[in-house]
Amino acid sequence: PRTSTIWSRDGVLMAELFNENRYPIDPRTLPRHIREAFLAAEDDNFFEHGGLDYLGILRAAFTNVVEAKVSQGGSTITQQVAKSLLLSPERTLKRKLREAILAIRMEKNLSKEEILNLYLNQIFLGHGSYGIEAAARTYFGVPAKNLTLDQASLIAGLPQAPSRYDPYKHPQLALERRSYVLGQMEKNGWITAIEAKTAKEAPLKLTGYRNLFKSVAPYYAEEVRRDLEDKFGTKTLLEGGLRISTAMDSRLQKAAEEALRSGLEEISMRAGYRGALAKVAKEEDEEVYRSADAPTDGSRGRAVVKAVGADGITVMRAGQNFFIPVERMKWALSDLFPSPTARFRVGDVVFVKFLSSKGALAAHLVQEPKVDGALICLKADTGEVLADVGGYDFSKSQFNRSTQAQRQAGSSIKPLLYAYAIEKGYTPATQIYDSPIVFDTAGLDKKWKPKNYGDKFYGATTLMEALVKSRNVVTVKMLQDVGVTGAVNYLKALGLESKIEPNLSIALGSPAVTLADMTATYAVFANGGYRHAPIFTSRVEDKEGRRLLEKKPDQGPSRISAQVSCVVNQMMQEVLR
Repeated sequence: PRTSTIWSRDGVLMAELFNENRYPIDPRTLPRHIREAFLAAEDDNFFEHGGLDYLGILRAAFTNVVEAKVSQGGSTITQQVAKSLLLSPERTLKRKLREAILAIRMEKNLSKEEILNLYLNQIFLGHGSYGIEAAARTYFGVPAKNLTLDQASLIAGLPQAPSRYDPYKHPQLALERRSYVLGQMEKNGWITAIEAKTAKEAPLKLTGYRNLFKSVAPYYAEEVRRDLEDKFGTKTLLEGGLRISTAMDSRLQKAAEEALRSGLEEISMRAGYRGALAKVAKEEDEEVYRSADAPTDGSRGRAVVKAVGADGITVMRAGQNFFIPVERMKWALSDLFPSPTARFRVGDVVFVKFLSSKGALAAHLVQEPKVDGALICLKADTGEVLADVGGYDFSKSQFNRSTQAQRQAGSSIKPLLYAYAIEKGYTPATQIYDSPIVFDTAGLDKKWKPKNYGDKFYGATTLMEALVKSRNVVTVKMLQDVGVTGAVNYLKALGLESKIEPNLSIALGSPAVTLADMTATYAVFANGGYRHAPIFTSRVEDKEGRRLLEKKPDQGPSRISAQVSCVVNQMMQEVLR
């Protein structure tokens, strides 16, 4: 199995899709110290034995007899390859015997280099990583060929017990295991005593394991994954080593995510401070915040209030303290709570955003929103989706509100209806009398009386003014005149795929649509009347570089005339004047 990757249009790795995270490489291209580190850790007699280490087997057998259970193995690298590729992981004597037989057969049919190649590409090294290349990226964020001696020896110590020696969870045990591997390398004469000492003293610097799928552009990547799973199937997607190119622009995607999150936070903060998210009463309860992800520019997260003063509060996250002055929390203060000392208490858990300021990170008090939203950015002349943000926080909700959520269109549908009216002979100067109108509702005793905002009526009103002021009554009368059925067919021709009930409430935006559909439909006006279907995935190649799929802009027939498009554009521009 090979890991499939998803890439942005500007070459940023967005996500990795896998059952087993694996990047096969030729180990002969690796520096000598990497291969020797694994040999020292697992099988320093690898190039001499014929598949079995008889002394190791006797030692393991003696230990197992003494402990009356199978608790220790004497597996060579060849045996480990046989076990991982051909056998189950059960620890029984029968399985051990089969492993030994297969190891001997492998040694007769494969060269030592071929066996070592299989081992270094197949061995499980923790955190879903199989093989040295995947592990190098997971733990140190570099390709395997760039691993230093201390890094290589740490990874080489993992095969024996990846969970026990996990450097993220058990750094001290991982360092002890690293020292053992370095000691074995020195014992075998592969490194000098000085090299071993230097590597043993090297600090453990991990890149910080990131789930790319959740951290770069999760909503976009998930949209691509769902689409391709339908086309190619789960197995091919997760094991086929596909290279998936998308239309996403990483710079615009980052800006879109920040714009949506900041906007939703602003709405939440206008409603006032809701209070602490939790209370931390004891020092040991702070551990979850001490071990949280370290803050970076633009990141958000929970923090604990450590000190409160008249000029601000000090909060702690990931073991770091940050001071938030009054000017960065004014929105949380009020007449009832006019100062930080009145509003906050030591031990309060608050939500903060970190922004880079003068070379350092500054913390800002913000508030997680209860209202969610979405944002999509589409290239009008091609349909390529440059950015897609389906919600505030993917870790809390994977529902993509830009492509999956159907919401009432509201007044955003009016320009589409006005376009139909212009097709039918209306002009921006056409006047409709804005006055009360009453409709009988089928099957109901009540009558329907459409109203404008503020319950006012404005008399003779041009179509231009009606759009600029979003006059409901004028739009209803216009729709009644041009015909509901024709308008529904027109909306569908423009690309609105949701079910639209043929009644006059359409004028007030009753149809439920997705943001993606509505955005692609609005792009018709920017594109001279032509509509492109949204493009998320631009190309898919298999592991050999063969093209499996390529999406190019498919303009198709004109949805509206260029003249109507121009007129509606001018009308919408008046809204901004």
